[in-house]
Amino acid sequence: MWLLLSIALSSSVYAQDDDWGDDWDNDEDESPWVISGFIEGAYGHFTQQNVTPKSSPLSEIRTRIDVAYTHEKFDLIAKGELLFDDITSNYNASVRELYIKTSPFSYLDVKIGKQVLTWGTADYLFINDLFPKDWRSFFSGRDDEYLKAPSTSIKTSWFINDYTLDVAWTPRFTQDQFITGERFSFYSPEAQQQIAPKSFTTHKTNNDQWFVRLSTNKQGIEYALYGYKGYWTTPEGLNIQQQPYFPKMNSIGASIRTTLGNGIFNAEVASYNSTESSNGYNNTYYSPNSQQRFLIGYETELMKNVTLNAQYYIEHINAYSQLTSSHIQPSTLVSQNRQLITTRLRYSAMQQKLTLTLFNFYSPSEKDGFTKSSINYRYNDQWQYSIGANLFWGKEDFSFFGQHQKNSNVWARVRYQY
Repeated sequence: MWLLLSIALSSSVYAQDDDWGDDWDNDEDESPWVISGFIEGAYGHFTQQNVTPKSSPLSEIRTRIDVAYTHEKFDLIAKGELLFDDITSNYNASVRELYIKTSPFSYLDVKIGKQVLTWGTADYLFINDLFPKDWRSFFSGRDDEYLKAPSTSIKTSWFINDYTLDVAWTPRFTQDQFITGERFSFYSPEAQQQIAPKSFTTHKTNNDQWFVRLSTNKQGIEYALYGYKGYWTTPEGLNIQQQPYFPKMNSIGASIRTTLGNGIFNAEVASYNSTESSNGYNNTYYSPNSQQRFLIGYETELMKNVTLNAQYYIEHINAYSQLTSSHIQPSTLVSQNRQLITTRLRYSAMQQKLTLTLFNFYSPSEKDGFTKSSINYRYNDQWQYSIGANLFWGKEDFSFFGQHQKNSNVWARVRYQY
């Protein structure tokens, strides 16, 4: 090693006096391969007695490897994981992402393969972003990266003058990773209590999904239009066999984002057309009613290293009177105009090595909420430590957040990056 170092230093000195040195350096090309990854241990514990089989929603060791290969005509991205999950007592090897990206023309980008897709302007609220989510990870304390689940898709981006047209096609429907009882309990209207079933089966379709976005930037204002053709990504319906299923759903929407004062203002709107809906329960099946969703948000820096993000969201259900008249327990239904207020406070210090985050959901219509907090400390380029809590509360045990009160948990993670 010392010999190599001496040669390298000698070459450096010699290069200063000889023009050949510059030519020698230019001949050394960087490797097209970039390899990185991490090993992470994570553990969580419920703060209350729960009906789940275990007292923890999170107990795992994860190994991740990321590989990127860059060619003059394409990029190849691969992200693989090996997970030991103590909750399920299983080892699981999976591919999180594996796709190729290329630009066959100056006006076209193409991504093909398993990938994580996302768009929209909101923070933790997804109106026009109907790509799959992992709610089990979100509620258990895994890194926020895992809230976005991958799908095997083809995504094209067309650049036409000042506009970008994004079209994504998922050949086989990819559902959300929703709450099933394996890690968290939930309220059952039929049993009228909190349950955590050992198995939760759904009737799933294998049909495709289409996602479209047309976006542009005019004088510093970002505009976007959205379209979706597919299914509800959680099993919102009951079929004739009284089995949960994913009803058909199409949506159209729009968003805007711009600077305002000392911060950034954003707004989104979407109309969900539940094409199978009968506007209520009947004797054979149930499909959710159509909805309209609206959101406005604002983010600003309150003081140095302290940022605030606030959002107001409303979800309007169509034909609500028909829904309540046909429901076996109308008192447990969400309000026709479900409101949600969110706030995020973020503080960073020690040259961004220490980050404290507090995110709060509060519904004035349902009288429930969810507080998600975390402290992240990056000791150096390799070691990172995180602790946090997911705390649910509510007036009723059947409301959106109230049903998860006993799922409240604290968690800790240790990650080594290489």
